[in-house]
Amino acid sequence: MTFEEKIISNSEIRQSKLLRAANIASEKPDTGVKILKKGAYYLIKDAADITKQYLAHLCYGSYKDPLGDLKGKFTQAEIIDFVGRSKEEQNTKQLLNVILTDIGTTQVTSITDPIVEDEVEEEIDLSIDDDMDDIYGDYEAETTTTTSSKSTTTSETVDVTDVSGVINKLIEVFNAK
Repeated sequence: MTFEEKIISNSEIRQSKLLRAANIASEKPDTGVKILKKGAYYLIKDAADITKQYLAHLCYGSYKDPLGDLKGKFTQAEIIDFVGRSKEEQNTKQLLNVILTDIGTTQVTSITDPIVEDEVEEEIDLSIDDDMDDIYGDYEAETTTTTSSKSTTTSETVDVTDVSGVINKLIEVFNAK
């Protein structure tokens, strides 16, 4: 079973059962239906092809805590295969990028209290310029105070071009055996 198939098979959404039907429809779009128009044939085939490529993304996104929920579900061989295929397959690369983002290659570690500057009153220009697109555009905007905040970030850098580093990170995060 592939990495993506494990994501799909462990998902609880109804669409996780689409893969088998998508494989059939991709090969023979007229299975179980009478095709009356050429466009319908290709709609079924292309929808099945998209399902095969992106069902894992949908299922991964359906987990409340994908990193926690999928912990212990993968083997090291499945992770190695997945990362290797990500160099060749765009959809696999996209899924890997989503997972690496979830792992949090950059996380906010602390946020300081907001810095509030004193209220500054500016004189408002009430003239109407005929070239203005929307004189009402700033009606809802508040301009009474200016706030800003300062945050500190730390990076746990995973070089996505370093295949072994990515593999090791996924093995660690998913507790692969």
